[in-house]
Amino acid sequence: MAAWAEPPGGLHITVTVLGSCGGVGPVLRSGAKPGDAVCVTGALGGAWRGRRHLTFTPRIAEARGLAGEFGLHAMIDVSDGLAADLGHIAAASCVAAELDAAAVPIHDDARACDDPLSAALRDGEDYELLFTLPAEQARRLVATQPLAVRVSRIGTIAAGAGMTLLRGGKSQKLPPRGWEHRT
Repeated sequence: MAAWAEPPGGLHITVTVLGSCGGVGPVLRSGAKPGDAVCVTGALGGAWRGRRHLTFTPRIAEARGLAGEFGLHAMIDVSDGLAADLGHIAAASCVAAELDAAAVPIHDDARACDDPLSAALRDGEDYELLFTLPAEQARRLVATQPLAVRVSRIGTIAAGAGMTLLRGGKSQKLPPRGWEHRT
C-alpha cells in the first residue's frame, strides 16, 4: 500500500458546484454582438479596501431577472476586474469593446484610491454583473431601473478585436488586465 504524499507546492483543494437554470437559459460569455450595449450593475473598484469582497451578495436574482426580461447576449460577473472580465467577453465573442470612462460607476471605496478609474477597471472581487444586450433594450433597462441595484450603460460592442477606453474625448487602448490568479 502506497503512502499518501503531499503534492508539490502544498495542499490543493478543488470544489465543484452543480446546479440548474430553473427555467432561465444560460447566458454565455460568447454571445456579444456588434452594436450591443455594455452594461454593469452596481459600482466598481476598491472591494479589497472596503472589505466588500468578504460580504458580497451574489447577484443571482438580478441575473435571473435580467435574463428572463431582456435579450441578454453575453454575461459574466466582475470578479477579476472590469477590464479583464470585459476582455473575456470580447475574446469569447470575437468582438471589440469600447468603454466610456465617464460612464463607469465608481464605488466610494475606489474613490479613496490614487486613481479611482483604474481601481474600477482593474480591481477584482466586485461581483457585479457585466452584460451585453441590444442597445434599445439597454435604453429601456437604464430608464426603468427595474432591479434593486442600479444598472449603468458603460460602452458598446463593435466589430473587430481588442478594447478601447474613451476618456476626455480621446481614445486609448485598454488592455484586459485585472486581478491575476497566481499559483
